[in-house]
Amino acid sequence: MNVDFEIAKLKTKDDWGALAELLGGPQSRVAQNIIRHLITIRVSSYLLETRYIDRDYSADYRSFYAQTFKTYDRHCKRIHFFAEDIAAILADPNWGKRVEALQHTSRRSYRGFCVLRPLPGAPIGRTILHAESPMSGGMESVVNCRALWRANLLGAELDVVGTTFMQQDSRVGACAQVAIWAGVRHMHRRYGYDWLSVADITRLASPTTPEEAASLPSGSDFLTSERMIRAISEMGFQPLCLEPPEIGGKILPYVESGLPVILGLQHGTGLGHAVTVIGRVFASAKGPTNKAIDYVQAFIVHDDQAGPYMLVPMNSTVAQQSQLDKNQFVRHPGRTNTVDLNVEDHAIFAVALMPVRAFSTAKEAELTALRRIEAAIAKISNVKTVLAKKRASTNDRLLTELVDAYEHDKLVLRTYLTSASGYRRHIALGTACNELKDVLLRLHLPHFSWITEISTIDAYNHVSPGLRRMYGHSVIDATSTGKDVTGLLMLHLPGLIFVRNVDAAPDEQQESGIVIKNDALYECREKRLDH
Repeated sequence: MNVDFEIAKLKTKDDWGALAELLGGPQSRVAQNIIRHLITIRVSSYLLETRYIDRDYSADYRSFYAQTFKTYDRHCKRIHFFAEDIAAILADPNWGKRVEALQHTSRRSYRGFCVLRPLPGAPIGRTILHAESPMSGGMESVVNCRALWRANLLGAELDVVGTTFMQQDSRVGACAQVAIWAGVRHMHRRYGYDWLSVADITRLASPTTPEEAASLPSGSDFLTSERMIRAISEMGFQPLCLEPPEIGGKILPYVESGLPVILGLQHGTGLGHAVTVIGRVFASAKGPTNKAIDYVQAFIVHDDQAGPYMLVPMNSTVAQQSQLDKNQFVRHPGRTNTVDLNVEDHAIFAVALMPVRAFSTAKEAELTALRRIEAAIAKISNVKTVLAKKRASTNDRLLTELVDAYEHDKLVLRTYLTSASGYRRHIALGTACNELKDVLLRLHLPHFSWITEISTIDAYNHVSPGLRRMYGHSVIDATSTGKDVTGLLMLHLPGLIFVRNVDAAPDEQQESGIVIKNDALYECREKRLDH
């Protein structure tokens, strides 16, 4: 049996209509939003593998479909998308040359794939599309939770950077299982955690109360937040539950860290809905604000009922007045009308998938950083005097600006979790002065650290990430409690670095200061597609 495939261009309305039929029909909202994203990432052709064995579908097939009276096909189809016409490549009669030419499309034009399951009501299986969101109207979109994925096609290995998506079959599970699956699959690919199927997640979320055991298969109606937390814990993560008020601000540090967050939404008293938060939309603020969350217009989410790379606005005002594409909004289907869901009015809980080697929260780390900044600012005059006597000048202008911002509530703090290697990569490739880099790159760090960037409203309030600047930052050991300065490893302020030795003996100096003579503002960290 030979490999069978079909090729099609995407130029005309009929071409896109034919693709919509493959994806579940033009009336399917998931199909509509997949096509919307394909247009965004400039797809112009696709290749359809007509017989494909998908590991995720096979797991569900063994768990459910193989045991039903109705016969289900165990084979899937898989569509590969390209930003160029690949017909000429695959027209070459020499198979080896085909593969070689196809390999060259990997970084140039490959945009991902979509598995089509033989399930009429939920055909969209494991899907990974290039992680790109449109920038418009003074906004900047970043998909923080993304990884490099590889697909083997006809002998060529094609790479795409994105986040896994799947449509849930309501006969097997609820939206919560797929929301968890998307987050767990990202952690598997990016950080080496276990590979788990939706069937595995359903099994780990086994019911323990009569209320939870109210449907068959178990969990096919809904999962309570308690069952979700229990399943995430069984998977080897630390589930961190966050609740209103101000839930958007609470989950932002974890989203900025590239950690998936399961967000529970509810309109009225009906059943809730779960989505996976994978990124955020940044916009400059019209009024002065020192809260990092006030610069976020919406969270980017995967919604199994609507499609990949959807949006949940921060509040109803943003939803109505911003230039966000309303076709991307997550919606609650009512009996008479649909309701666009937003974080402020509809978010009822969130669960961050925390790695097991982090023992402190973003809130604790940022509060500790703020206390240390305040202590340093309170003694800044004494520090300047001592340094002047040693003929070691600091950057007085930047220090003055920072102190002034603190005194007028214009200090903006942005906190995120990163690995030692990720931190060093950002510093090495960033715009900090070489003298500062020399000190920071030599620091001995734990596997995970909390970074709190120190900026001001004027330095942070820019749509372009290349224009956002920080005056300094702190590094806090994420394996500490984060609740006091004993976990603070480093604090950088303009012209000064305070380094703490956490293993110092009682009679040894615990903190030392280093002067950076040619210090300057430097770029805030942003997750670019090549990172």
